[in-house]
Amino acid sequence: MKGTIKIGDKEIEMAANAASPYVYRAIFKEDFLQKAQGDTPDPDIFQKMGFVMAKQAELSKMSDLMNISIDDYYDWLVQFEPLDILTASGDISSLYMGQTVTKSVPKRKGG
Repeated sequence: MKGTIKIGDKEIEMAANAASPYVYRAIFKEDFLQKAQGDTPDPDIFQKMGFVMAKQAELSKMSDLMNISIDDYYDWLVQFEPLDILTASGDISSLYMGQTVTKSVPKRKGG
């Protein structure tokens, strides 16, 4: 699934696929699926998955994805305001789960 997520004032291209949890594990040394299925998943897992999905949209070869470090994640985060990435976590989660993310606002009826 591919899509664009708005994080703050930036439009970020993202791609999710069956390799996403494996790339997540390689970078963050934790199991995304296990953490996401808990009673109250930590919101930072979707911020981290957003980074993985952004890199998957940007890089075409798996070998390039496997060379990403935690420092690259921190470098990616600094481009956003503190609450912007947290606010976008729901859209990132929806895109990962294969749901379409819309950026438009519905028009009011009768007005």
